[in-house]
Amino acid sequence: MEKHILVLTHGDFGESLLRSAQMIIGEVEEVTSVSLSQDDSVETFYEKIENEIAGISKDIVCLVDMFGGSPCNTALRLSQNRSIKIICGLNLPMFIELYNQLSLGEEVDNESLIKTARENIFDVTKKVFQ
Repeated sequence: MEKHILVLTHGDFGESLLRSAQMIIGEVEEVTSVSLSQDDSVETFYEKIENEIAGISKDIVCLVDMFGGSPCNTALRLSQNRSIKIICGLNLPMFIELYNQLSLGEEVDNESLIKTARENIFDVTKKVFQ
């Protein structure tokens, strides 16, 4: 894979999402998850991420859970010094779509990722029973 995926989320959401993805697509490579815990200050979280990605020389695609939250804001701060593309609204289908794109050597298609995420948000009861 030519790029590295960085997952930044509140709590254990990112780590749990990666475990779930591995149940579906198997072992993942070139992926790092850093969780913001309740005890982390913004600086502590920034340092955790810096330490985690210090040895990564590849461009980074960062998936965050929500716009305006500390994970997103910290990614924006990191992007001032590194090549980091940031996409918010992380969900499992979005992660799998991104991982598949990168595994096939394709360029990251932001619109495709966003479309995948949106298409997987719906009322199941209405979809199945109407």
